[in-house]
Amino acid sequence: MEEKIYITDALLSMPPYDSSVEVEELFIKSLQEELVFHYENNQMYRQFCDCKGFDPHQHITSLENIPAVAVSVFKELGFKLNSVPKEDLIMALQSSATSGMPSTVVLDKITAKRQSKAMVKVISEFIGAKRIPFLIMDIDPRGADRRLLGARFAAVTGYLKFASKVGYFLKAKNGISYFDVEGIQEYVTSLPVGQPVVVFGFTYILYQNVLKSIVGSDVKIQLPKGSKIIHIGGWKKLESEKISKELFNQQFSECFGIEPTDVIDIYGFTEQMGLNYPDCPCGCKHASSYVRVIARDTVTRQPVEAGKEGMLEFITPVPHSYPGNVVLTDDIGILENESCPYGRPGQRFRVVGRLKKAEVRGCGDILSAKLTFSQKAAKSAINDTNLDVQYFKGDLTAEDGTGQLKEIIAQLNTQNEWLKQQPIEALIGLIGVASQKWLHDPQFAFLKDKGLFFLSQWCDAKHLRQVALEGLRGNIHYMDSYHPFPDSGKHLLHAVGRGLCCHWMAGNVQILGMFALVQCIVTKNVNLLKVAAKDGGVFSALVSVFEGLTYTTVDGYTINGDDLAKTIAVVYFSRNAQKLGEQMSLAAKVRIAWGGKEAVEVVAAYPSVIDCQTVIFGPKLSYAVIAKEELSSELEAKKLARRVSVDVSVFDQAGCASPHNLYIERGGEISPEHFCEILAESFPKTEIQIPKPIISPEQISAIHSARGVYDFKGKIWGSDTMSWSVLLSNEEQSEWCKPVYSRVLMVHEVNHIDEALAHIEDFIQTIGIAAPEDKAIAFANAASAKGVARFPLIGRMLNFEMPWDGMFLIDRLVKWSSLFGPLC
Repeated sequence: MEEKIYITDALLSMPPYDSSVEVEELFIKSLQEELVFHYENNQMYRQFCDCKGFDPHQHITSLENIPAVAVSVFKELGFKLNSVPKEDLIMALQSSATSGMPSTVVLDKITAKRQSKAMVKVISEFIGAKRIPFLIMDIDPRGADRRLLGARFAAVTGYLKFASKVGYFLKAKNGISYFDVEGIQEYVTSLPVGQPVVVFGFTYILYQNVLKSIVGSDVKIQLPKGSKIIHIGGWKKLESEKISKELFNQQFSECFGIEPTDVIDIYGFTEQMGLNYPDCPCGCKHASSYVRVIARDTVTRQPVEAGKEGMLEFITPVPHSYPGNVVLTDDIGILENESCPYGRPGQRFRVVGRLKKAEVRGCGDILSAKLTFSQKAAKSAINDTNLDVQYFKGDLTAEDGTGQLKEIIAQLNTQNEWLKQQPIEALIGLIGVASQKWLHDPQFAFLKDKGLFFLSQWCDAKHLRQVALEGLRGNIHYMDSYHPFPDSGKHLLHAVGRGLCCHWMAGNVQILGMFALVQCIVTKNVNLLKVAAKDGGVFSALVSVFEGLTYTTVDGYTINGDDLAKTIAVVYFSRNAQKLGEQMSLAAKVRIAWGGKEAVEVVAAYPSVIDCQTVIFGPKLSYAVIAKEELSSELEAKKLARRVSVDVSVFDQAGCASPHNLYIERGGEISPEHFCEILAESFPKTEIQIPKPIISPEQISAIHSARGVYDFKGKIWGSDTMSWSVLLSNEEQSEWCKPVYSRVLMVHEVNHIDEALAHIEDFIQTIGIAAPEDKAIAFANAASAKGVARFPLIGRMLNFEMPWDGMFLIDRLVKWSSLFGPLC
C-alpha cells in the first residue's frame, strides 16, 4: 500500500527559511489538513475544538484564532492523545521534567520522518550540509558509565546524523563526571589541519563540567576556524549560577578560540520535537518555513504586539500522530519587528525565560512524598542576625538581633506570673471583645479577604468557651486552680500553662495561626511569633487589637488589654538566620509550626529543650465526598452546592482542610454534571460573601492550564476572571488531581463514595462528607484506619475545631497537676 502524500511533505521540501507566497500558502493548507485530520481521528481533540467553538474545516483566516493546546495537556494526557491507531505508533518521547510531570508525545513513522527532515534542514543552515567531526561533551553511551547519561542519550543521538566521526569527552570516576581536557586536546590535534568541528552538549553540562574546568586555568583549546559550539537543553539548571548568555558565549569563545557568534544555543521543546531554533548571529532565533510564532499575554491569552513579553505559542503542521500543531508553551519571549540584518527570513524572536510557577499556597505544599521530621543535622549556620521586631510592648537596649531576641524572651517570661493570675473567663471575654473589633473596626478591613470574618466568629466568647471546655476535660476552671475530677470530690486537678510558646507562622494563611495563638492565650502561655517574610503586617495588626480594650467578668474582675499585649511579641528573621532560629527554639516550652514541607522541616531541625512540646500543622491536603442520597432534589442540591462553594472559597483553598477534589456518587436525582451546573450558580454568590483576593499572573496561568486539560477530558464551568472554576472529569476511573488552588474544584463521578478511599495518602488530613449517617460512619471507619483525622460536614471543613490534625491542641499547651488521690 502506497504511503499517502500530505501537503506537509511539499512544505518540508521547501528551503528552511523562505518567506515566499508559495511557502505561506503551503503552510496554511498543510496546517489545515493536519487540524482536520486530528479533529476526525482524535475524539479528545474533537471535544477540545468543540469546547472552543473551533471548526478546522473552515478556512483559516487568522492563526491567532486557532485554539492552542497548553503544554499541561501533554503532561497529563500525552499517552492518550494519539490520532493514529496504536499499532502505528513506534515510540513515545518524554521531556526531561526538571520539575514535576514530564510531557509525553507519541510518534508514528510519518511524524518521526517529518521531524527528522525539518531538523536536518534547519541545522544544516547553521553548520553546513557536509558531515563534520562532533566532539560530544557527555558520557560515551558505549561505556560502562552509560547509566549516568540517562535521558540525554536520545537527545544526543538525534544530532549524530550530522557527524562524520564522534568523540566523547565527559568521563566518570566513582560516579562523578569530569571534563577530559587531555582527551579533547589529543583529539583536536589528530584531525586534518583546518578541519572544522562541532562541540556539542547540554547547556548546563558545558558550563558546569567544561567551562568551569577551563576558566582560570592555563588550559587553551584552539578549535579550527569555522568550528561551532552547539548547546541544547535550556538554561533552567543554570538559574542559580546567574550567568548571562552573553558572558557564557564570551567565555566559551575565549576558551576555544572561536567567535562568540559561533556559540549557538538551540531552543526546542518535546511537544514539537524536531523543530529547532538556533541562534542567529543577529542575536535572535528564527521561525523556519515550517513554523509560525505568536506571543500571548500571560493573563488574557490575547496576542501581544512585537517588542512586548508574552507566552510563546508555536504553530506547525509537522505533528501527525498527536495534536501538537498549535502549542502554547510556558516559555516567555519577545517577537521582533525588524528584519534580520543578516538577511535570514522568518519571524525573529527571543526567549527571555520561563513563566514562573504559581506559588504553592498555604500548608498544602506536598504531593505524594511522605514527610518525616527528624532531628537532622542543620546546614552550617549562616551568620545572619538581623531581627525585625514588628510588635513588642517592652523596652529593648541591645543593638544586635541576638541581644534583642534575648531581651524579648526574658521580658515575655516575666509576664508569665501576671498571666497566670488572670481568670480564664476574663481572658475568654477579652478575646471575645477583640473579635468584634476585628470585625467592625475599619483599620482591620484589609484583612477581610484573609478569613477575618471566620476568625471573628471562631473567637466569639461563647464558641471559645466551648473550645476550652472540650480541651480542658470538661471544666475550664482547671486553668485557674485545683478543682475535682469528674465524679470525685477528693481527687483534684489543675491545668498549668507551659510557659513560652514560640510560633513559626505561615505566610499565606495567617488567620489559621491565630487559632493556635488564641488557645495559647486562653491556657495562660506567653507567646513569641516569628512571621513569614510575606506577612505584610497581618499578625502585628491582629495582636494590636487588644490595646485599649477592657473586659469585666460577671464576678466584677476587670482585665486590661494593654497588659495582655505585653505577653505577645511578633518578630521576623530570615530562614538563613540559623542562630536566631536556634535561640528562639531553645527558649520555647512549646513550638508550633505552620506551613509547607520546607518551612516546617526547618523548625523541626532546630534544637529544643528536652520537655518542649513540638506541634506541626502541615503540610496536608483534603477532599470531599457526596453520596447520592444527599442529591434527592434540586433544593437540597442547591443548599449543598452553597456549602461546597464556601469550603472552597474560605482562605481561597490555601488551608490544609480546603477541598480540591470532590467525588460525587452517580444515581442520585441530581446527576454529578447537573450538580456542577448548580455549583456554577453558587460560586458567584459566595464570591460576594467571601471576596476573591488578587490573583497573580502565575496563578491565572496555572488556572488556564488546568482548564486546558479539562477541555480535552471533561467539562468546565468558570468565571471569565478566573476567580473560580469547576472542572468535571469524564474519566471512567476516579482519580486524585494535584491542587491548582485559587477556587479550582476538580469533580469526579463515582459509583460509590468508597471509591474515594483509594486516593487516601499520608498527607490527606480532612475529608468533607455529605452522606446518610450509616454510610458516613462506614466511610469514616475505613478512612480513619488509613490515617485521615477529620470528617466534617461539607460546609464546615475549615471550621478550626478540636481535635485538629488528630489532637486536642490544648493538651500540648498545658501540664496537668493533680492534688490528693489517686483514688484506689
